[in-house]
Amino acid sequence: MKSFCITCIRKSAWLSILLLFGSHLYSQKVTESPYSRYGIGINRPALFNGNFGLSGSAYAWRPSNYRPAIYDSLAKSGATFNDRNTNYINPANPASFSNLSLTTYEVGFFSQTDFLENENQTRTANYAGFSHLAIAFPIGDRWGAGFGIRPYSLIGYEFQRADIINGNLQTFDFDGTGGVNEVFVGAGTQIGKNLSIGVNAKFLFGQKTEIKRVIFGSGNGGSFFNTLDQNNINFNDFNFDLGLQYFRNLGDDYRMIIGLTASPLSDISATQTRLIRSYEGREGFEQIKDTVFQQDEEAINFNIGSRFGGGIAYEKKGDWIVMADYTFIDKNNVSLEEDVFATDEHRVSVGYENFTSQSAFGSYVKQLGYRLGAHYTNSILEVQEEAISEFGISFGIVMPLRKSFSTLSFSVELGQRGTTAQDLIQEQFINFHIGVTINDKWFIKRKYD
Repeated sequence: MKSFCITCIRKSAWLSILLLFGSHLYSQKVTESPYSRYGIGINRPALFNGNFGLSGSAYAWRPSNYRPAIYDSLAKSGATFNDRNTNYINPANPASFSNLSLTTYEVGFFSQTDFLENENQTRTANYAGFSHLAIAFPIGDRWGAGFGIRPYSLIGYEFQRADIINGNLQTFDFDGTGGVNEVFVGAGTQIGKNLSIGVNAKFLFGQKTEIKRVIFGSGNGGSFFNTLDQNNINFNDFNFDLGLQYFRNLGDDYRMIIGLTASPLSDISATQTRLIRSYEGREGFEQIKDTVFQQDEEAINFNIGSRFGGGIAYEKKGDWIVMADYTFIDKNNVSLEEDVFATDEHRVSVGYENFTSQSAFGSYVKQLGYRLGAHYTNSILEVQEEAISEFGISFGIVMPLRKSFSTLSFSVELGQRGTTAQDLIQEQFINFHIGVTINDKWFIKRKYD
């Protein structure tokens, strides 16, 4: 009992440290997309280690007979546990929590390179960030639960535009950072032989900091001062997901899984402060002349859209699984600013995984797992009557670590977002993910000491 308590204290301390570390990483700029300027930024799918390389296919991800090397070690030690088939965390559908056999830790990171271009210029941007941290565990014979933290949306942009207005050159500088983060607590339970349901309770929080400068050219004869517009938004709200998975054997070797999810709440609450001032001088050495507008803290709402998803998977048990997902986000075509609309979003993804070998022994190459996927989103925004679509392909590999209860997951995604039409910006990106999954033996009884 004493040893168990010490183990719990150590692991709780380890988790607390990582949560604090993860929260710190959220303050970094982790995107350079000009389209993250609008609304709450660019939505980030709930990609966890089990989904790396599958392009976000997750609603029906519930593999059978997916046995990591730890199972062999536990069997030799005389441990008794409920072999429920998988040991990755999949909060994209909380019904999957009931499929966990062991306590599972996950942490992940990503690195991305963007190639931005419009009709006149090109630019390259590099950044890296924290993708998720979570822990999940089985409860009894039919339940599972988990909690964690991840980025829900990303905000980060820096660009410039120049116009001739009434014969005067005006330069507009746009700079923004921030994003919305998600802390989730989820649970799922199996009902009968073929059905599982689950729910995630989510706390959404974050910040959006925008700075816009209007700089007048020297030809205006000193008639106009430059303008500095500072806008700060703090997000704080609750949301929830509902999930369902139906699974049925097709003979002895094959199985079909159907997954459904819903996140019906469509708004996120926030508070906004704004300050507009006129100034002389260059950036960093401004001489403030006057306060043009000041808005103290005011409650506002952002439309994030109700989200509904469905997926289907076909699996050869312990060998491979192929999946397809569809997501619909109902944004009601809300106007974000002149010529910019939050259009309804339709996302389709497909994924294939060849599982790692069930045996902990033999050739290491045979123990590797392989993944590939593709996705297409019709429109994340509509800007100047142009749909800002996105598509990508991804590849992944799963590497079990010898003499440990851990796996490394790697993936690379190649994608494109936006268009150069109407002098808009097109992004091409390369996204790398790395994640560590640790399976542990909490709550497992042994047959002998």
